[in-house]
Amino acid sequence: DQSDPRFEKWLNRSQNIYATHHMIAYVRLAHLDSKGDRSGEAEFRYDRYPDKIERITRNDVSFVRKKGKKWIQSDDWGETGEPAEPEALKLIQVVISYADLPLRTKGESRDRSQGAVVVRVVDQRKTKEGNEEIVFEQGREHQKPDLNYPKYTFFRYKDADPDDVVLSEFSGPVYESGGGKVQLDVRYDYLVAVKMEAITPAPSAPDKNASAEKAAGPTMGKSASLPPPISDKIYTFAQIEKQKAELKDKIVRIEIRYLLGEPSDLLGDGTQRYIVKDTSKGATPYGQVAFPREGLEKMGLANDPHREGPFTLYARVHVFPEKKAAAICVAIGTHVAVENRKATYSW
Repeated sequence: DQSDPRFEKWLNRSQNIYATHHMIAYVRLAHLDSKGDRSGEAEFRYDRYPDKIERITRNDVSFVRKKGKKWIQSDDWGETGEPAEPEALKLIQVVISYADLPLRTKGESRDRSQGAVVVRVVDQRKTKEGNEEIVFEQGREHQKPDLNYPKYTFFRYKDADPDDVVLSEFSGPVYESGGGKVQLDVRYDYLVAVKMEAITPAPSAPDKNASAEKAAGPTMGKSASLPPPISDKIYTFAQIEKQKAELKDKIVRIEIRYLLGEPSDLLGDGTQRYIVKDTSKGATPYGQVAFPREGLEKMGLANDPHREGPFTLYARVHVFPEKKAAAICVAIGTHVAVENRKATYSW
C-alpha cells in the first residue's frame, strides 16, 4: 500500500504559503487518556505576520511580540503592554509549536506492530459553493479500526488548477513532550496582499474655482454608481468575518476606535492598510481597513493615525479569492447621500 504522492507536494506548498503570508491558526487542544477520552480543552488564536509581528489570543487576553522584541501582554497589537509572565511565556511556546506542528512534520508513530505509515485519501467532498475539500488520513499498513488517526484537509477552489490547494484543517492525536497524547485540532486561514480596484468617493467639497464640468467629472460619477449601504446597522469586524460570503462587495457601516501599528501601501498609490480596532466589546474587535490618502486627511488621521475615535466609516467588504481568507474593508467615505437607489459617498 503506497502513500498518495500528492500529500507531500500539497503540504510543502502549504508550508510556503503560510510562511510568506499573514497566517491565522485557530488551535484547540485537549488531553487524551488511555481510552482516548478528552479533558482540559483549551482554544487559542495565533496570528503571524512574516518577519513583523505575532499575536496569541485566548478569551480576552492577548500576547504580542514584534520582530526583535519580547512578548508582552497587550490588547492593541503591541502598541502598549506589560512583559509577559514566565508561565505565560511557556504557554505561548506550546501554542506556537502546536500551530506549526501539522505544517512542519509528517507526524510520529510509535506502535511498530501497525507497520509503516501510509497516507490515503479518505474523503473528497464539495462545499455548498462548489469548492473541493480533500481529506488525507495519515494511517498505517495494518491500522486498527477503533483508533483515531491524523487527518489533513486541503482546500481547492472549484475553478483552480489540480495542485492549487492549501492545508485548511488538521485533526488528530499528537504526542506531547512528556510522552502523553493530545488531541489537536487546527483550522488555518491566511491573508494576502492583493491588488484591488480602488474606489474613489466624491470630493467632500468641490473647488469653487473649478468648472461645473470638472466638479461633475469621473470621480463624482464613479461614486454615484455605488450601491447604498446594505443597512443602517453598525457591523463589527467579527460580524463581517462571520458573514463575509453574504457581505462580499457590499457596503457596510462600521465604527472604529483607533488604528494600530504601521500601515502598508496596499495599491502603490498611497492607499494605506491598517489593523483597526472597532468599538465593540467582543473578544475579536480587530479587522483590516484600507484607507485612501484623502480619507485619512479628512478624518485627521494623516498626521496622527493613532488618534482615538470613535469614527464612523462606510466601507466595501472585499473578500480575498483564497480559501477562507479573511475579509478587508475598503473605506469609501464617512458620509452618504442616497437618491434613486444610488449612493454618493464623501469624506
